[in-house]
Amino acid sequence: MEDRGAGRDRPPVLMIEQFDELEGYCRTLGHYLSFRYCRRVNQDLPCPVIRDCWFERLPIDQFLERHYSPEQLASLQSPAQGKLNTILGLLPRS
Repeated sequence: MEDRGAGRDRPPVLMIEQFDELEGYCRTLGHYLSFRYCRRVNQDLPCPVIRDCWFERLPIDQFLERHYSPEQLASLQSPAQGKLNTILGLLPRS
């Protein structure tokens, strides 16, 4: 007989794209951005301040732990770039 209660204590599976369409205010750039941008801005890694921006709206710690390795998450501990450096980094180089 199947145990229908099995797995109820496990956290729900969070697909990496699950929250991509949500938008939030970016204090670094000064305007609204999608969660997709926040999770990929740093060479396909999350922004260093992603936790600060999304903790009230998403289970952000659970999401990050499920989709990124401990080494990748350690990179989030680096200080965030300033607004000007972030913008300059987005410009195409010639």
